Amino acid sequence: MNKKVVLFIIDSLHPAALQQILRDGNAPALQFLAANGALHLDCVSSFPTMTPVATSSIVTGMWPDKHLVPGFIWYNPATKWFVNYGATIRAIFKMGPEQIMRNLLHNLNGEHLSAKVPTLYEKLREHGLSSGSVNFFIHRAKNQYQADIPLLLRIVSHFKLYKEKIAGPEILSLGTLVRPSFTKPFRRLPLGPFNRFGFNDIFSGYIAANIIKEGRQPDFLLVYLPDNDKYSHVHGPAQSLPSLGRADRQIKGVLDAFGSWQRALQENIFIVMGDHAQTGIGTRPEHIINLDKTCAKFRRLALRNRTDERTELAVCPNERMAMIYVLKDKRRVITELVETLAADKRHTQVAWRDQFNRYKVVQGGNGKELTFWRKGPATDVYGDTWGFNGDLSVVDAKLDSAGGIGYGEYPDALRRLQSALDARQGTRIILSASPGYEYKAEGAPIHPGGGSHGSLHQEDSHVPLIIAGSDRDISNPRIIDIYPFILEAFNID
Repeated sequence: MNKKVVLFIIDSLHPAALQQILRDGNAPALQFLAANGALHLDCVSSFPTMTPVATSSIVTGMWPDKHLVPGFIWYNPATKWFVNYGATIRAIFKMGPEQIMRNLLHNLNGEHLSAKVPTLYEKLREHGLSSGSVNFFIHRAKNQYQADIPLLLRIVSHFKLYKEKIAGPEILSLGTLVRPSFTKPFRRLPLGPFNRFGFNDIFSGYIAANIIKEGRQPDFLLVYLPDNDKYSHVHGPAQSLPSLGRADRQIKGVLDAFGSWQRALQENIFIVMGDHAQTGIGTRPEHIINLDKTCAKFRRLALRNRTDERTELAVCPNERMAMIYVLKDKRRVITELVETLAADKRHTQVAWRDQFNRYKVVQGGNGKELTFWRKGPATDVYGDTWGFNGDLSVVDAKLDSAGGIGYGEYPDALRRLQSALDARQGTRIILSASPGYEYKAEGAPIHPGGGSHGSLHQEDSHVPLIIAGSDRDISNPRIIDIYPFILEAFNID
């Protein structure tokens, strides 16, 4: 009989923070799983290293050029407007609470996530296997659920959202909006607006543990623990041990639900991972890169508006990464804008596609340039082949004696840059910030003195990965490798 699979995703899980809490002995559940399995500290996340992009990659096994969710904030040429999943309160009220909630509840799974790539839930169902998703926003599957929208959310959406139909796997839990019924009534849980309507670690852990206690565990269960992200944004990734301890208690509760931890391992494969990590942000004014100021000479799209024939740019900040969509006079605007951006050393990479559809990268402040394309003579550690002209040090890559490409501070840099530039239609310039820096523009959060993510750099991009209860491991792991690993666990090719 195949083992079942339980996947925990801890938002913004940082390798150094995990190492520290394991050394201190303050995370017994994580310690048990790491001691009885494989621990990687360098699993490579998506680019941008933003939650909607990374979680889409985990559940589809694809980078954003295939799953088509390009960022937390991005420009949609089809609607001529921004897509924003609720980055700030200001953005929510400028774009309209109803639109933001529709993006999260319907559009993310129903329109933005490509229908051409099956989710894990869909793929497992094809083979007669069941799935469950707890508090995870990528949940596309065949079952239909009626969401009970809380009164406050109904009010702010002017009652345009009420009884909403949401697609999901055999078991779906989305805070207080959709939750499975249990034999025993719910105990006192952190709910309501100040607890994100149940989108918190305690609620996730309670739901997952009770699914198991009541004998309803599906073949595959995904449990999302979101709180560490918010804590790390405020306090910085190096100070995230208290929130990791709380996440560990939820994992402990799930292990306890099996009666013994050894039994849990005998019956299940457990995977624990982050979606991305975070980088500490400096406190000086120059650590916040104001893109509205940088792009002041161009006519930019505002949050409240849709594009018209005069709009030149749509600026989409994603914390330590940004996409600047060029909408008019594209070659002229790209030339002028790249010249300005390349002079600023706070941008470690400024990337775009040229008129020949090659990928161009400039390193801010020093004039180094790289042009690359797919299907060339050089092979990297992931088996992708590339051709290039210029300086590979722009992405801290080198050629070895056999002609292979090795990566340094920017893991899988060529594939992740290419994927970000090819994710959906639209001409864009992509920026990745140096460690300690973050982008600011209308409607974007900033975190001076705290933590942030989004960039190509390994500090944002390397996440821990624990695999326990399996005799298999993943070499050179990337978050897209979890998908085939789980399928193989169920003997699905």
